[in-house]
Amino acid sequence: MKSLRAALVAYGRAAAIALAWSASASIAAAQEQGARAVTYNGQIAPILNEHCVSCHRPDAVAPFSLSTYAEVRARARMVAIVTQRRVMPPWKPAPGVARFLGERRLRGDQIDLIQRWVAAGAPEGDPDRAPEPPSWPGGWMRDTPDLVVTMDAPYPLPAAGEDVYRNFVVRVPSTRARFVKAIELKPATTRGVHHARILVDRSGSARRLDAADPLSGYDDRRVDQARSPDGHFLGWAPGTAPNEVPDHLAWRLEPRTDLVLKTHLVPRGEPTPVQVSVGFFFTDTVPTATPAVVQLGSQTIDIPAGASAHVVEDRYRLPAPVDLLAVYPHAHFLARQVEAYAVLPTGVRRPLIRIDDWDFAWQDEYRYAEPTRLPAGTEVVMRFVFDNSAGNPSNPSRPPRRVRFGPQSTDEMAELMLQVLPVDPADRPALVQDVSRHVAQIVLAGSKLALAAAPGSAALQERVGNDLFAVGQVGEAIRHLVAAVRIAPDRASAHYRLGTALAMIGSTADAMESYRRALDLQPDFVEAHNNLGGLLHLSGDLEGAARHYRRTLTLDPAHANAHFNLGNILLGAGRFAEAEVEFRGTLAVRPDYAEAHIGLGRALAARGRSAAAAESYRAALRLNPDLLEARRLLDDVVARRR
Repeated sequence: MKSLRAALVAYGRAAAIALAWSASASIAAAQEQGARAVTYNGQIAPILNEHCVSCHRPDAVAPFSLSTYAEVRARARMVAIVTQRRVMPPWKPAPGVARFLGERRLRGDQIDLIQRWVAAGAPEGDPDRAPEPPSWPGGWMRDTPDLVVTMDAPYPLPAAGEDVYRNFVVRVPSTRARFVKAIELKPATTRGVHHARILVDRSGSARRLDAADPLSGYDDRRVDQARSPDGHFLGWAPGTAPNEVPDHLAWRLEPRTDLVLKTHLVPRGEPTPVQVSVGFFFTDTVPTATPAVVQLGSQTIDIPAGASAHVVEDRYRLPAPVDLLAVYPHAHFLARQVEAYAVLPTGVRRPLIRIDDWDFAWQDEYRYAEPTRLPAGTEVVMRFVFDNSAGNPSNPSRPPRRVRFGPQSTDEMAELMLQVLPVDPADRPALVQDVSRHVAQIVLAGSKLALAAAPGSAALQERVGNDLFAVGQVGEAIRHLVAAVRIAPDRASAHYRLGTALAMIGSTADAMESYRRALDLQPDFVEAHNNLGGLLHLSGDLEGAARHYRRTLTLDPAHANAHFNLGNILLGAGRFAEAEVEFRGTLAVRPDYAEAHIGLGRALAARGRSAAAAESYRAALRLNPDLLEARRLLDDVVARRR
């Protein structure tokens, strides 16, 4: 019995131990299952905070917020659907083609977590595990900007009608040069704002056009002198995050510069006030490299109704080796596939970008994770496929209609811009000039096609003449410009362009007559005054030349060339103090105008200010070390000071 009792006691202890072990295992299994359970606070919120909330938050560009559990829970099934289909977050480049910075593409395991969470009923999870929500200082996506500027007044976008292309001028209150590494646009509302390009203007021309228009901004068809910062393309569309360039590639923002926002606005069914703020992010590091922009495209687009795979291509051969930094494709509703690739001199094909499901609403600049070296002789190819069939759900025309190139969103465009950095900085001027020739040929081809359809149009005759002049076909340009003024004798711009072409071939008297005719028709024609002054200057009529230069400056006080030309006349007349004023006027607008530094140095030297003159000559040589005149004048003034 004793042994049996002992055995029972022993069994009881073993059972107790076994029961205790079983309870511990159950608790551990429950804890492991809990750890595997997908909850909003545990796994989903971090994914949404990283990839979605930058747009889906209060007062941001998306139509609803996903920044709290309640907001996400209410749309959980929709979130699961659009993420599984990779509709959201919007990241269009095809995977495996190229690596870009800031990719918004979800990983497969993240999509799986969202599916499991929704299937489990979208549980919230432990509130103590909730991640810290991201902050958006002042509503900016990137951070608090170093400088914020805002349009003076909103523009009233009408409720209906055609797309509006409107340029808005934003003054930058900077008294010194700054170096910009990033820029962000923040409209008061993104409703109706499809996209914008950001340019700079130091001439004051955009500001004057803005002042002459009763509404905020001015029509995009008006001619201004706004330009992209050298070597950069700055664009914005709702939902795009600001791209930051490395400090050594920052662009220089000169004092007294205006920003010009070239916007594409789309009426949305109700009147909308459009007012945009711009945030600047600066660096104190002086940039050491200047990129360049390579542009491909077509202005001869003509897509038949019903065509489901209409291909538009362009090619450009690089004259020098470059590092590829960024790419920006642009098209409208009918584009289906957008592709760019490089064919190396060895024949190897290197993909640059491919978008298989182009979406007009989601256009972006894509910056490569690592620069891509493209040797000289590389051919860059742009290939866009357009679907103008009834089967394209994005086709705005029902039934489909013939679609040509044009700026309206119901027209089509095909453009590809590449930001590149020449391997040898000395190659940059020749590269920029070669790209300009290529772009001029694209524009000319489009103009000729338009003229073929309407040969009696004075505007198109003038446009073709101007584009022929741009590619150096001056004789042909004159023929079309003569046709333009014959069709429309009161067209001031055609007389002006004809004068410029005639001056190029040495027909000075006829050129002067064309400029005078343009001024009879339009007395405030700034460039006609300046160019007529130039011809009078060359012909020896200095008094007449000075009169037209002064009239130019009355109309446009920031006209750098008129300041420079008038300064030279005053310098030759021995009116050195007045000449100094004009050369300084030139340099206030164009501090990189080396010849103006020489002129200023000569005016200063003539007034006995040798040290200041020497510094002006040195400034000219810093801009262009090959200026022999600046070197000689510097040597002379230094020798006289000894």
